[in-house]
Amino acid sequence: MPPFVTKLTFVSRDLGIDADLLLTFDDQPIPGLYKKYYPSAFAYVVRKFGAEGTYRSDVIYRSQLAFTKAVISDDVIQSASTEVPVNVGQTTILTLEDEIYRFSDPKTDSMVLKNNIQCTNNVPFKEDIGIGFIEEDGDAPKTTLVWRGVGHEQKLDVKFVPHLRGYIDSALYRKDGLIKSPIESDRLFDEDLTALDKHTTWVITYDQINGVFSIDEEIRSEVQDL
Repeated sequence: MPPFVTKLTFVSRDLGIDADLLLTFDDQPIPGLYKKYYPSAFAYVVRKFGAEGTYRSDVIYRSQLAFTKAVISDDVIQSASTEVPVNVGQTTILTLEDEIYRFSDPKTDSMVLKNNIQCTNNVPFKEDIGIGFIEEDGDAPKTTLVWRGVGHEQKLDVKFVPHLRGYIDSALYRKDGLIKSPIESDRLFDEDLTALDKHTTWVITYDQINGVFSIDEEIRSEVQDL
């Protein structure tokens, strides 16, 4: 089955205040959120919306998943030293040889649940392992979740849910930074990406009297091609 792709366009028109949109996958069924693994602010800071004029920012999600050997400094994902695309029901092994990290070619394994992906850390040290998605073939994955300190021979058996949430918050987060605790600002966007159309548009507005932001879907045929 080919990967599922959806495009979201976030737009503001004369918002009345400068705002930063934080997008993250912080709604997962996997135990240990904020203890063993952390969502990343994968689409933050670049999603800036000014007080005056029209601002538009696109997010593309493609359901091709990947494991990444995350390189993290000061709780920010700097890069991935290696990665491997993986499909649900498959398993891979992370190894280290001659100071080079490698993931083995993923293989379908009947012991892996059909909606899960699995990775075993065969490196004799604790490692940071991420999962993410690949927008286009050949692109580097966008790491969205990171497990810190995965032990030797420990298996990550993960069901990733593409449930995207959005917040307006500019004080605490950096792009690709790990989110270490639940976000305290109001959740303004909360969507299962698999349930959306191929292209949707979402309008950010600000009520100056009440000091409240909103994000609502724009249902107009002429904006679907923007």
